[in-house]
Amino acid sequence: MSPPSPARSSRPGTRPRPPQSSRIKRGVVVGLVAGLAWVGLDQQRGAASAADGVAGAPTPEAAAIEGATAPTVAPLRPSAMAIGGAFAQTSPGAARASRWAIPAAAIDPLKATVLDGGLGQVLPDGTKVHFTLDARLQRVAQSTLERYKVGWGAVVAIRPKTGEILAMAEYADGRPDLSRLSLYAGSPAASVFKIITSATLLEYGGMAPKDTICTHGGHHKLTLYNLKPSERLDTKCETFGQAFGSSNNVAFARWADQKLEPAQLQDMSKRFLFGRRIPFPWAVGVSEARVPVGSRLGFARTAAGFEGTTLSPLHAALLVAAVANRGQMMAPILVKSAEKDGNSLFVAEPAALQQVLSPERATALLGLMEDTITYGTGRKFFEKGGKPRLPVRAGGKSGSLAGKDEGGTRNYSWFVAVAPIEDPEIVVASLVVNGETWTIKGAVPAREVLAAFFDKAKTGVEVDKADRDPLSDE
Repeated sequence: MSPPSPARSSRPGTRPRPPQSSRIKRGVVVGLVAGLAWVGLDQQRGAASAADGVAGAPTPEAAAIEGATAPTVAPLRPSAMAIGGAFAQTSPGAARASRWAIPAAAIDPLKATVLDGGLGQVLPDGTKVHFTLDARLQRVAQSTLERYKVGWGAVVAIRPKTGEILAMAEYADGRPDLSRLSLYAGSPAASVFKIITSATLLEYGGMAPKDTICTHGGHHKLTLYNLKPSERLDTKCETFGQAFGSSNNVAFARWADQKLEPAQLQDMSKRFLFGRRIPFPWAVGVSEARVPVGSRLGFARTAAGFEGTTLSPLHAALLVAAVANRGQMMAPILVKSAEKDGNSLFVAEPAALQQVLSPERATALLGLMEDTITYGTGRKFFEKGGKPRLPVRAGGKSGSLAGKDEGGTRNYSWFVAVAPIEDPEIVVASLVVNGETWTIKGAVPAREVLAAFFDKAKTGVEVDKADRDPLSDE
């Protein structure tokens, strides 16, 4: 099966020659900076839509851009390049200055060391930058990717109530030139996009978790034939929650075809920041959701996760964190504070970006995610010998898609997870990209990070067969 067209774009880390218009824009970057101060996410992608947010949520605001020096590390996608320098934020407790610009080019969480009891980095000018990273989670995420020498992959863990990043790890076997993989938005979202489709079905489609459907086929392809119910063949009957957990492609394709309009799915995608900028010290690739309007089959395939959508690991973590935080998406925080010569320069404060769902619908969506662990594609990764590998109830969503490009075969394996279900404390997004030979699945790093967070000593040190076998949700 061919991947979505973005999956055939240049590999992360490559720098295709930009078009002439882009080179001209770079030449006038200094003159544009003053006009590009961030006053809200809608100004990044055009005028605000009345459909944004829930119940008239205010326009989200983020840190201002200060300075005219662009980061020296190029973003992974030219289209995601941010004009401007570092993000700045008022620091109420600052002793000598009210603003401090985060030097994005100099900060690297992979170079974090123990600093004043946490993880941080001392910059060349002596500034101490303290990260929100949890030392144990960062080590577990990084070591899991390295131990199994994944083709390339990234893991992001977030505290959903505050947006604090607890882990941000990446690895590319034999490719030290690849970097900032957590921010790369060129990978297909695959069935992780069913989270967005489910949110749309809950809000616009009038669906409830106990609604049922009977289907057949659709594991690896979807055609117009699959959209037509068959009393003779449709013998696999599941509730909405079970269909989400098993990642039933035909179920989601039919529901979208019967209950939704393309504009509704596009609206929900935009609420979850597809096609929009994410405020962060570095340029974050813009995740895409191209929802077909004139193609019935194309719309159904997009809703099921087969095509038309891309996603970065950071964005994947944020969208699940929004569901976990009663529908409110928080801005991601990596730098907790900064100080120099004993003076406080910066103290981060949690900031809400957008209310993407009502608390009631977010809670219902969390229940669907739990079915992935108890019933569906995540069960084999989170159980062993019939016993759970985690001491708490968890939820998740898998996603897998295979395709070929100029670099050969790519097998994308996603897993996003949240725990505990009753009162979520952590969200993990894990993406592993394998070649012809599988090493581990995306669920494995996510599981290991959750186990470390909840201090369970051992989960799956020796990788099981299930950890390597391809997921069958697409």
